[in-house]
Amino acid sequence: MKLNFEPFYQELIDTLGAYALAACTIYTDQATIAPRKGASRSNEALAILNSLAFKLEHDPEMYEQIKAYQASLEEGSLERKEVDLRLLDLEETKEVPADFYRQALHTQAEGETCWLEAKEKSDYEMFKPYLKSIVADTLKIISYSPRFNGSNAYDLMLDTYERGMQQKQYDEFFEVIKAELIPLIAKVNAAKPIDTTLVDADYDIDKQREFAKVLLKHLKADPERVYLSETEHPFTNFHSHDDARITTHYYENRFLSAVLSTVHEYGHALYSLQMDPAFDKTKLADAVGCAAHESQSRFLENHIGRTTAFWQLLYPELVEAFPEFKDVSVDELVRQINASQPSLVRTEADELTYPLHILIRYEIEKMMADGSLDYDKLPEIWADKYEEYLGVRPQNDKEGVLQDMHWAGGSIGYFPSYALGSAYAAQLYEKMAEEIDVEKALREDRFEEIRDWLEKNVHHYGASKTMREIVEEVSGKPFDPHIYTNYLKDKYTKLYNLD
Repeated sequence: MKLNFEPFYQELIDTLGAYALAACTIYTDQATIAPRKGASRSNEALAILNSLAFKLEHDPEMYEQIKAYQASLEEGSLERKEVDLRLLDLEETKEVPADFYRQALHTQAEGETCWLEAKEKSDYEMFKPYLKSIVADTLKIISYSPRFNGSNAYDLMLDTYERGMQQKQYDEFFEVIKAELIPLIAKVNAAKPIDTTLVDADYDIDKQREFAKVLLKHLKADPERVYLSETEHPFTNFHSHDDARITTHYYENRFLSAVLSTVHEYGHALYSLQMDPAFDKTKLADAVGCAAHESQSRFLENHIGRTTAFWQLLYPELVEAFPEFKDVSVDELVRQINASQPSLVRTEADELTYPLHILIRYEIEKMMADGSLDYDKLPEIWADKYEEYLGVRPQNDKEGVLQDMHWAGGSIGYFPSYALGSAYAAQLYEKMAEEIDVEKALREDRFEEIRDWLEKNVHHYGASKTMREIVEEVSGKPFDPHIYTNYLKDKYTKLYNLD
């Protein structure tokens, strides 16, 4: 398929795409291999590149030209959908002063640099001034939205990361999570624990790096389109339709961390790689919601990466790389992989307790948005919520409030999309399992069957449909978070032999 735009519009998206690619390359390089002392220069360049793109797209004459062009396009066409999505974003930010926007971008970039050092030193006080400035800048940007009414800042932030989602919908969603999962977590905690000694043992990091290649091989990752590297906090960047950069982090004593983060990040990459290639450089690729993206990363992490069938496939190569596993059965290994125990770090959390990690961040973000958060007490607030919901309490900032990079990058409103994406994934998997034998495909190393189902039913649409629309069309029923909670209840009731 080819999209046909007027020359001025094609030149616009080509130019914006060039700025985005340059900025994306700098960011990926800085987060992976760049010398630490060069960060300040890179941060300045990122702010300049992104502000130049902002000025080009928000030029009043350009805005009016795009508006006029929109009216000339056929309703329902992909070209019209692309322009509609661009104008939706422009309407939200067209009154933001360009100089302020550049300053805010630079503060974010410097904030991420500071966050990394502060996390290494476990020193929240280092990062606190940046966090306060980043939140203030984010609130100021939101205030320029024509939809801002003085009290709906968080609604607009949430909508930025998953269009159509506001606090009311997320409150209702998390009420289901709390009502259905908190009692189950209590039952699991009271049950006989699963011994995870084997997966928690120390494993050579170089061997872990080699095993990551085994994972990508069986996930049918194309090495000419996907590149894996290392960073402090795993992420995926989409440089183009044929260039996805995924990252992971290796720990000697957390074997599962790199395994599951690699599978998770490849879920993001696969989504972008399987969109219609005509969407490259357009909003039809760039405006995919975060819950949509997290639905695909959580799909691979949980519904593929934690399954018996997947580990039956991997087992011979696992034992070859790590002979320590030779005396454990696949069933016992998978029990350890899926064991649930309240923990402190979101990215290492088991599938059952994970949404409560998100709930904690959601409740704190509400305070950020309404101005009620006491930043001096944030580590204590964080620790209190972990104790309330999970019964554990961080002893330092590194395993507490500094564990995630999202707020340093200004991504306030992103976190809830992880839990919503997990629920979307469960409803999609339920339908996939009706149509193809997922376990057999995994055991027989035919991941392409799963990949192709996702491309046909989910990925190729890009942002031309919302994930809510896709989930409901594919499953043939309204989105229902109880499908997610029932899946977890069934899985962990069986795993822990609960009544």
